[in-house]
Amino acid sequence: MKRPHRHPEITAHMGAFIKQRRKLLGLTLEGLAEKIDSSKSYVWELENGRRPEPSLWSVLGLCNGLQCSMNDLLGRDVSQPEYTASEMALIDAHRRIYADQQ
Repeated sequence: MKRPHRHPEITAHMGAFIKQRRKLLGLTLEGLAEKIDSSKSYVWELENGRRPEPSLWSVLGLCNGLQCSMNDLLGRDVSQPEYTASEMALIDAHRRIYADQQ
């Protein structure tokens, strides 16, 4: 059974970004595949959203091959975890309690 994409917005951004960045750098599908030690078909699948969840090693290889940051590739800031408003309220409450104890 095929698993649904967990973050389709990332998949959509990443595919378009890879294709645009690859062309900007003057790379063919084969050229990028060589840079990331992969196959032309794998790069094509990424660009066309057929590989929704590449491995961390693939993402790092793409960042290196495309000379970009992970944030650029994924289309979001991955340096901070995402929290819901209620989770942030709990964190703030914890910080206030901790600060009062100091």
